[in-house]
Amino acid sequence: MPELGRNLRYVAAALRVSVLAALEYRVGFWTEAVLGVIWSLAGAAPLVVALEHRPDIAGWTPWEVVLLSGFYLIFAGAFGALIEPPLFETMNHIRRGTLDYVLLRPVDSLLACMVSAFQPWRSLEMLAGAALVVVAALRLELRPGPEQLAMLAGALACGFTALYALGVLALSLSFRAMQLQNLAFLMESSIELARWPISVFRGPLKAVFTFVIPFAVMTSYPAQALLGRLDLGAAVGALVTAAALAGLARVGWARGVKNYTSASS
Repeated sequence: MPELGRNLRYVAAALRVSVLAALEYRVGFWTEAVLGVIWSLAGAAPLVVALEHRPDIAGWTPWEVVLLSGFYLIFAGAFGALIEPPLFETMNHIRRGTLDYVLLRPVDSLLACMVSAFQPWRSLEMLAGAALVVVAALRLELRPGPEQLAMLAGALACGFTALYALGVLALSLSFRAMQLQNLAFLMESSIELARWPISVFRGPLKAVFTFVIPFAVMTSYPAQALLGRLDLGAAVGALVTAAALAGLARVGWARGVKNYTSASS
């Protein structure tokens, strides 16, 4: 328990420092935030074009697609605010051989790395996504019961766990190849595919985007949970996928740190 309290205090302090640093230039803060939301919403143009030519997309009606887009914004904002910045920061430490300064801190090494940087203005995308979810739910006249809300909470937890695990796996690979910042850009670009319902994909692609790079777990499953369409089998599959990715990420990180050589070694 003392270790947990120390870790929580460290996370709170790291996030506070990042927020205060960002707020030093408030015009830039709000400009970045608004532009981020506009850019993310503009990415929905292919969905709008598709709905103009057909009544649904793979069985998803227009307002159901809006619901899906809301969950996409939540996860895209989380990636941009909480995951991508520490990935770049830690990769730079690895490249320069200065990761020792992070590893020697009196908290879990992975935790220290994953809160080393933060872009608070991207959190506005998460708020915009939550607003879209609420609006879509009202227009669809959804009345989720306790079971649906529990499914939604579980799907969101699995989605965030999988997203963090993918980030840690990309970070772990950077111990072996120093120029892997492109992996973070690749992750950001790949997340765009999560805008589309998982039912759009077929065969191997559907399996990959459900169990390997689980975009379905991040966006389609939360939307299906709120719509009452997520069955128990899919929920269990999401849990197993997220747990497996988290375990693999932790093992990859441990091996990477073990083989790390600093600039002073």
